[in-house]
Amino acid sequence: MTGPRARRHCLAAALAAAAVLCCLPGGAAGAPPATPIVLGTSQPEDTVSGMLQRRIYTEAFRRMDVPLQIVVFPLQRLSISADQGSIDGDVARVHGYAASHPELLRVEEPVYEVTWSLFAVNPALQLGSLAALPETGWRGTYLRGVGVCESALKRLLPADRLIDVTSDAQGFNMLRLGRSEVHCTADLSAFTLQNSPEFKGSTITRRVVDIGTFPLHPYLHRKHAELATRLAAALRQMKAEGLVERYRADVLREVERR
Repeated sequence: MTGPRARRHCLAAALAAAAVLCCLPGGAAGAPPATPIVLGTSQPEDTVSGMLQRRIYTEAFRRMDVPLQIVVFPLQRLSISADQGSIDGDVARVHGYAASHPELLRVEEPVYEVTWSLFAVNPALQLGSLAALPETGWRGTYLRGVGVCESALKRLLPADRLIDVTSDAQGFNMLRLGRSEVHCTADLSAFTLQNSPEFKGSTITRRVVDIGTFPLHPYLHRKHAELATRLAAALRQMKAEGLVERYRADVLREVERR
């Protein structure tokens, strides 16, 4: 077969082959995969919060068909990286975090909520309310970068009775060594430490007083405004299905069994 008819036949065959190749992974031209969204967290994947965050976000981004990568940074570095756009967002911050971070968009559907409290090792320590803290003479610690704890304690304790620490483990060790009386952290963080080999069986997670319960929101850099709307919808649907609460209960059981 020669001539125009042959050329038409060859062209049709080539187009058909190209169509098949485009349906294969990578496409005919080996197109690169979609660039993942990179979100930061301060929580390693073996903590209660870290496990819960990864389960929720993995499912939410799967539903959106968007590749995801979660990276771990200290809290202050995490804030700077998200503000500068070197990562795409932060997995969990309080509602008011938006006020001091104008480059970030708050996703209006929270991921989950946590309760911040003061914890102690001394069973004799009692406190009727947070407002009574200044009269105690106690020294307090809080995790550097946690605005809820910092704001609450700086209003109540003088600088010489307040220390910011780099980890909750450091804060709880200071309690055990008698270098402070109370440490401020979230309930999920305290639960992680209570069930760690270093602290299991101790009384470090005895709550002295609660500061409050707050929802935590995802925050995305402004360049991802469209994704923020989709993520909020995915989280709402997952909650309606009872999935987020199931993840939370599963993670708590798994950590307690360690």
